Order: sequence, then C-alpha cells, then structure tokens
Amino acid sequence: MKMTSAETRPSNLTAIAVLVVAWLGVSHGSIFVRLADADPLVVSAFRAGLAALVVLPAALALRWDELKGLDRRQLAFSLGAGVFLALHFAAWITSLDHTSIANSVVLVTLNPVWIAIATTAMTGRRPGGLVLASVGLAVGGAAVIGWGSAGAGPSTLYGDGLALLGGICAAGYLLLGRAVRGGGVSLLSYVAICYGTAGGLLWLMVLALGLQVTGLSTVTYQAVIAMALFSQIIGHSGYNWALKSFNPGFVAVCLLGEPVLASALGYLYFGEAVPPATWAGGPMILAGIYLGARAELGPSGRSS
Repeated sequence: MKMTSAETRPSNLTAIAVLVVAWLGVSHGSIFVRLADADPLVVSAFRAGLAALVVLPAALALRWDELKGLDRRQLAFSLGAGVFLALHFAAWITSLDHTSIANSVVLVTLNPVWIAIATTAMTGRRPGGLVLASVGLAVGGAAVIGWGSAGAGPSTLYGDGLALLGGICAAGYLLLGRAVRGGGVSLLSYVAICYGTAGGLLWLMVLALGLQVTGLSTVTYQAVIAMALFSQIIGHSGYNWALKSFNPGFVAVCLLGEPVLASALGYLYFGEAVPPATWAGGPMILAGIYLGARAELGPSGRSS
C-alpha cells in the first residue's frame, strides 16, 4: 500500500507536537469521566461509539480501496486491537468510580512494563536486567498503592485492580496497533476498524444489560462528546499515528506525563488530593514504566 512521505517520514518536530497534543487529550480523559454521571459502560460506549461515527464515514469515503485490500492478518490485528480497546475502557473507566484519579491513571499507564514482559515472552529470551527491574519496581509501587487503598476500603482496592487490568488491555491494544501501522496500513483505515470494533462491542454490552442511555444530564452528554473528540479522536489517534514511526514502548513511555497532569487536573477541578501511598508508590511505578520502555526499545534504541 502506497503511503505518503509525510506519513512515512514525519519530522521530529511534527512527531513531538502530535505526541504533546495527544498527551493533553488523553490526560483529560479521567476528568471527563468524572463529569459524566452515567454507568461506566455507557460512558465507554459513548466514547468509542462517537469516535467511530466520526472516523468510519471518512474511512469509507477516503480509504475504501485500502480497506478492501487488507489481508487477513491486518484485519485480524485491527479487530483484536478494538477488542483490547473496549476492554481497556470498560475496566479503566469503571475504576474511576472506585479509586482516586491519581491511583487510576498511575496504574493504568503501566503499559511499557506489560509490553516488555510480552516482548520477552514472544521472543523467547531470558528476561534481562531492565525487564526484571521494571517489573520489580512496578510490582513494588503497585503494592504500596494497594496497601494504602486497602486501608481506604475494599472498593478502592477493587478500583486499583480494574486500573491494572485496563493497563494490561492497553498494552495489547498498543502492540497490535504497532503491528498494523508498521505494516503500512494508514491511520484512518486502522482507527476506523479499531474504534468501530470497540464501539460496537461496548454498545452491545450496554444494550444487553439494559443500561440507561437517554435522559442523562446535559453535562454528561457534553463530557462524553468531549471525551470522544478530544481524548479519543485527537488523543488516541495521535498515539496511533505515532505507532507508524515509533515502537509501542517509546509511545508508552511518552505517557509518563499523563499521571502527573491528570492528578494535577483532578486536584484543580475537583480538589482531589493525591493519596499519601500514591506519593510513595507512584514514583516507583513511573521508574518501572521508564525501565520497561528502555527494555522494549533494546540496546539499539529500536523496538526489539
């Protein structure tokens, strides 16, 4: 498939600008979730579904020939990424009903650690020092946060667990996205299939459970629209664009600033202070994320 030069060889300045804007969009996701007064699955379905309604028509109009020409592997990986994305939203957005913004965003951004573990397993190599250090720091930091959450009650600990699960699903989403984008599939074709799959699955769950989707507050509808446009189409699509040029470990480490910004926004908008245990365990997790990304990059600085 023929790609434009702008897509295959973006400048460093363009790449940094896209990742910064994406970071701002994704970091506001937890704020929009808190503003939306609806079941977490409904919020998830609106986020993915509205994003799909924007990108699907554009892809059908502009990339129909490419969509028809996708091979089985490209299609399967794009669909699989959508499944992981749906599970990520369902787990992470639900976690925000039970734990603090700081806990949730710190734990859900453990992607590089899971990616490093998955990469090690898939290549059959013995875990290197960076992998072991990243896992040790991440587990230690999560244990500290979990200890603090246990003191706050089982609901908070449950929320932390959901955030961890959301991070694991996000790692699968990034790994499959890299395989598709690195194989030459355009961003628009990929996100159309991925977001469409995620939105479809989440809406099936919402309808099957008979959850309320009408008669919600104006603020709720505004929040889910902002989440779909800003956090999903701009934020996630920015990261998916970057997966064409960068490996998932590098993109994931760019998310290191998300817990910091999201926690600051949580305090600014809702007066929600960072729990003491998160101050202790959070830096350990951030260090683990950094080492996990370093391990996934490998000694050459490229994806291993």
